[in-house]
Amino acid sequence: MKKALSLVLVFLIAFSVLPVLADTGFFAGPSNVYTPGLAQQALTIAEGFFAPAVQQGQLLMQGFKREGIYNLSRPEGENRHVAAYSVFVKNGERDQVIIAVRYTGDGEWPLNMDLMPSGDYEAQIAENFHLAAQDILDTQAALLDGLKDPLFLVTGHSRGAAVANILGARLTDRFGAESVYAYTFATPRTVRGDYPSYDNIFNVINPCDMVPMLPLAVWGFERYGIDRVLPVDTADEALIRIARQAYEKRSDKIGSFQVWEDGGQAVRALMDVCGELMPTVAEAYTQRHAIAHPGLAADELGITGSELMMNLLTAADLSALTQQENDFTPLIQAMLALRNRGDAATLTANHMPSMYGAWMTAADGE
Repeated sequence: MKKALSLVLVFLIAFSVLPVLADTGFFAGPSNVYTPGLAQQALTIAEGFFAPAVQQGQLLMQGFKREGIYNLSRPEGENRHVAAYSVFVKNGERDQVIIAVRYTGDGEWPLNMDLMPSGDYEAQIAENFHLAAQDILDTQAALLDGLKDPLFLVTGHSRGAAVANILGARLTDRFGAESVYAYTFATPRTVRGDYPSYDNIFNVINPCDMVPMLPLAVWGFERYGIDRVLPVDTADEALIRIARQAYEKRSDKIGSFQVWEDGGQAVRALMDVCGELMPTVAEAYTQRHAIAHPGLAADELGITGSELMMNLLTAADLSALTQQENDFTPLIQAMLALRNRGDAATLTANHMPSMYGAWMTAADGE
């Protein structure tokens, strides 16, 4: 009896944390048509890793059984390029499968920045995210082989979005675009060179969010599929009011709703500085710059551009790098100015699912 009451309490608390999924059917429309309602549902599923019991409970009510939750914890010192993810299956005339990939977990920021672990800086795909996507395919090989004419919904936010972006492409290659629905949010860039269009993959991007601007565009990176850029830069007062109201109604909001007057201009300017200092992947990962003076490091240890970017993104202490002028001074100054403008939390808030969901409501009317 106590156990049953405890479970009820868990679900009551859990459902107050995340938006509730609407039981509208995930695969009602064609996969190559962006569906606002499905996008909101996919975002809720991706965000579900904040409360895995909610993620499981919401989908259970729609007939999905969780096959497993994988790589949820990472042992200290573990550096394999894998991602946490959940798999849900609903059997029927056509098996329905949901794969949700988690955002950045503890100890995974270094993996986010380890773009080319093989050392092949000319690789045409972000190897770190590709390895995580391949791990999902390998681990779930038996499940995939046994499915009956399956339909897939693939989703993720941030790190999870990058992995889901690649996973959506690989599942499309195998099962066809009409069978794969992929919705990703705050998606880092994943691929460069020539590749299929993948018009069944939709990447929702906030232009005030720094994460989707990495890896750098100057390195030639883009994303599989179609980018849906939220209208943060171009919103008039009426649209901003709708987004603000939608944000205030969300139980998952973090901080207050704010809009920068210049939209994402400051973030794009910061990325431009990064590109000037690190014009190629090889230079970003192999050139060590001195800390105490301009120029490359000689006898001193120094720091690479990729290491600096990880420090900037994780809000590390930058005092050692700001005491003396060095090659990264313009980048550090631009980042500090961005952090300190108005409400410093806005930089983080623009990356959060709650902000994405609010602007999606304003843009899509749902």
